[in-house]
Amino acid sequence: MTDRFKFEQAAAIKFLQKVVTGPDDLAFVVAVNNSVLLVQDFTPDQGKMAHAIDELATAGGTALWDAVNFAAEKLASRLETQPVARVMVVISDGEDNSSSVTLKEVITTALRREVAVYTVSTRDAMSRDESGILGDQALQTISQLTGGAAYRPGSASGLNGSLSELQEVIRSRYLISYRPDSFQPDGHYRAIDISAEKNGHKLRVYARRGYYASTAQAKPPETDQ
Repeated sequence: MTDRFKFEQAAAIKFLQKVVTGPDDLAFVVAVNNSVLLVQDFTPDQGKMAHAIDELATAGGTALWDAVNFAAEKLASRLETQPVARVMVVISDGEDNSSSVTLKEVITTALRREVAVYTVSTRDAMSRDESGILGDQALQTISQLTGGAAYRPGSASGLNGSLSELQEVIRSRYLISYRPDSFQPDGHYRAIDISAEKNGHKLRVYARRGYYASTAQAKPPETDQ
């Protein structure tokens, strides 16, 4: 477990070095065990992020959904003067044994806060235990509904490849804006469906399946193609 975790830390550091490259790119690092710990606050400094990830250790339980909920709220708490991509990357096996919030509640929070959740499973492809399968399903569900994507490298050696693909996806996001004629900021959920074609072929679009119609949410989701 220790050797595998060290590999995951190195892959995560390499990933952030490729994604956080400009002065307007910011990231923070959250650790998960029985509780949630902000290890590094918002920063464009790759050195600080690498140090924070290096400080992580394996111990205790897993309050995964508490951590995802915390991160979604934190991403939304930062005031921005222009449209931004609020992206969360969860590197986990998807199992939770310590959270006070449910997966359903976390998905609602992410949608309300306009956060796209991308997940990278750390479960070995050879594992067939029921809890692991349920964990992967949970990761896939939150990714699909929030407009992200789920990656299952299946091994520690495949993690770098998945993260490399993910950083390309994040860098190729599109912003699509629209406002319904009869928009009512009543806080209710609105389902949406975005489709795209190229040369007569239907493209797979990663986008939120809906949004909550609040006064602060007059703009729709970013999407990937």
